[in-house]
Parts: sequence; C-alpha cells; structure tokens
Amino acid sequence: MEEQRTPPALPKPASVFKPASAPVSGRAAPTAGGIRTNQSPPFTLPMRYMILGILCFGLFAVDLAVQSGALAQDPTQPAVVALTHLLTLGALLAFVMGAVYQLATVAFLIPVAVVRLARWNFWLYLLSLAGLWWSMQTWFGPGLLVFGSAMALAVYVYCGIILVSIAKTAVRGPIVWFVASAHSYLALAVTAGIFLVLTDAGVTNGLNDVMNPLLATHITLAAGGFFTFLLMGFSIKLLPMFTLSHGYPTWREKWTFFLLHAAVWMIIAGAWSGAAPLLWFGALVGALGFANHLAYAAAIIKHRMRKTVEPPIRFVITAAAAGFAGLLALLVEAATWRDMAALESIILFYIWGCVTLTVMAYTYKIIPFLVWSERYGHRAGSNKVKVPMMADLLPLRYSRPVFWGYSAGVIITSFCLAGQFAWGVMAGCLLVSLSILSFSAEIWYVIDPRKVAGELRPRVGDRTS
Repeated sequence: MEEQRTPPALPKPASVFKPASAPVSGRAAPTAGGIRTNQSPPFTLPMRYMILGILCFGLFAVDLAVQSGALAQDPTQPAVVALTHLLTLGALLAFVMGAVYQLATVAFLIPVAVVRLARWNFWLYLLSLAGLWWSMQTWFGPGLLVFGSAMALAVYVYCGIILVSIAKTAVRGPIVWFVASAHSYLALAVTAGIFLVLTDAGVTNGLNDVMNPLLATHITLAAGGFFTFLLMGFSIKLLPMFTLSHGYPTWREKWTFFLLHAAVWMIIAGAWSGAAPLLWFGALVGALGFANHLAYAAAIIKHRMRKTVEPPIRFVITAAAAGFAGLLALLVEAATWRDMAALESIILFYIWGCVTLTVMAYTYKIIPFLVWSERYGHRAGSNKVKVPMMADLLPLRYSRPVFWGYSAGVIITSFCLAGQFAWGVMAGCLLVSLSILSFSAEIWYVIDPRKVAGELRPRVGDRTS
C-alpha cells in the first residue's frame, strides 16, 4: 500500500494571534502552522538575508542589461563570470540562506543553532560578496584569494549551522535527506571553487591540466547538488502547504532523491574521465529524477483542497519542467555535438530556467507571509485596528506578467546563445532584466523600506544563541 501524506498543519485562530489586549508594539505571535512556529528565529535573521537577495536580484538585472553584449560574445569574460556569481552567490544563495533559516524550523521542528553566530555571519557574507564581485569584475588576483577565502568561510559556517541544527530533529524521511545532502554539496562546491581560484592564481599549478573537469565539478555540485536538492527538498513541504493537499502518495520522493544523487556523481565522473557514456547516463538519470518529481507534483495538485492553483505554484512546476528539459538537452549535446556554445547555453538555461525561476516563485509566497506575520499578526482579531489580508500585500495576479516575460527571456537567450545570435541574446537578456526588475520592485513594495529598518532592530526576548 502506498504511504499517504497527512493533511498539512493549519493554524487555529485562537493559537495564531495574540489576544486583542496585546500591545500593538509587541512581536507577532508565532503561528502554529504555515512557515512560522514557536521555534522560528527572530525576524531579523532570515529577513536580512532575504533583503540582500532581493537587492542583488535587482543589481543583477541592471548588470545583465549592461553585460548582455559580453555574454553574447564570450560567457567566460571576467565581467560575465562576476555577473553569474552575482546571481548565484548574491541573489539566489543569499535569499535561500534566509529562507532555510526560517523554513528549517518548520520542516524539522527545531530551533536554529547559534542564532548569534548566524547573525554575525551575515556581515562576513556581505563583505566577502561585495569584495569577490569587484575582484571578479577586474580579475584582481589578491582580491579573489582574500574575498574568496572569506566567502568560503561564511558559507562553511552557514552549512555547519544548518547541519548541526537538523542533526537534532526527530523528523525522518526524504526531506531530511534532501536538505542535509544539499548543504553537503554546497560545502563541496565551495571547496572546488577554492581550488579553481588557487590554480588560477598560480598557487596550485599542479591542477592546471584539470581546470575544465574541476570547473564542471564546481558547477555540478552547486547547481545540480545544492540548489536542486534544496529546492526539491523544501518542495516536499511547501507544495502541499501552499495547495492545501493531503492524501497523496509519497513513495516517489525517495526515488527522486536517489536518481538525482546518481546523476550528480555520474556527470562528475564523466567530466573527469572523459567517458561520454557516463555523461549520457548522468543526464538521463537526472532527467528521470525530474520526471519522477513532476509526477509527484502532479499527485499533490490532484489531491489539493484549494480550488485554484496560484501562479507562483504553477511556475514552480514549470521550473521543474525546465530542469527536465535542460538535462535532456545535456544528454543530446553530450551524445552528438559536444559544442561549447551549446553547453554554455544549457548551463544558463538550467540555472535561470530551473533554479532561479523556482526561487522567484516561492519568494512570492514566503515574503508576504513573513512580513504580514511580523507587521500585522499581533493585530489580527482586534476590532480596533483594520488589518489587511495577506493577499492584499501583493495580489498574485501581478506575478503573471513577470513569470511569462522572464520565461520568454530565458528561452530566447538560451537558444540564441547556442546559435551564437548576438542580437537575440541581447534581446532575451533585456527581457529577463525587465522581468527581474519588476519582480524585485514588487517584493520590495511588500517589504516596504519605510518600515523595515525598525523591524530589523533586535528586540528584547529575541533568541540570540
């Protein structure tokens, strides 16, 4: 008999909000369900990372418009490498770090270990991100070494905090496997990145002959390991939560987990050995993992209680379909052309179309919930103050043009990059830039910079360790 998922926990009105007599200046009461719990970290911890991520999304959009010509000519130029890391380290990783600090307490029913260290680590991360981005722009060797090392330390500290935190959970099953594997892959990806920087700086000259396999390992561990495993792992929690689904079969989660692990290591083995069949089987097994995940998502949608599927959730599934398509394209490319331009376009399509689109889609759900809980949760239930509905903060219909414009831009850019059609690449990049700027503006409107400064100050009673 298939294992069935129990209904998602829904907050009861009496347990969600403070009594009407609670002072207006107090913190929002933790919710019994959703994405906040009694063990959630202080609002300041996840929100600082998320705000940095949104700001980097906007900066990436501007820089992408500026660098679109360089991307069309040669994606390996320093300015384009810096642009790529502004997206992966600045926008995606920063936002994901904040989201994980928040969601881990919900998924695993544990507090974040050493909150104080996580807070201080934010400033190390911010400083190293700024320095590393500038050093990559100019390809300044000493800067790459100093700020690259600082970034590695910040990421290692983050991985350690999360792994130590989830080690204490009583929760068992695939979601723990996915999240633990993701952070292990992130640490390995950073280690590979360190060797790339050291080799480029002439410190580890013995690795000069294996720079291409090392770069392939870095990309595979980061995109295929960390981001893919993390986003799929939290989808186990978030897809049912946001669709109010229950009673769906869960056996596919385990198969997705093992298929994706096999795909990561087959692709890495193929890159190091030069054995084309390993690359083929790695891409094929990865595509099967995504197909299995899509079937799992379809089962969740089928068993939903919510009448309509909101646009962000639709595009979470679209992003998974893009991951499936990207791995099929990798299979075809490895088996036939072995063309560098085609390979670069596939990597771009996977990172933009699968990883970035998933993060953007979940952002439309996560940010309004956190902001509403902090700003208005303690007022709900009171007849003295009119409290907006969560949906009023950002009507999700506004996300449709963003998603459609972004998706069209990703497709245009990827195909034109593969065909080396420069004007098409530039047009696609412009469409992506405009879509991300719209996305960033909408999320920033929800955050509201007029209020956020006061909300980010630590408060009495906030857990610090």
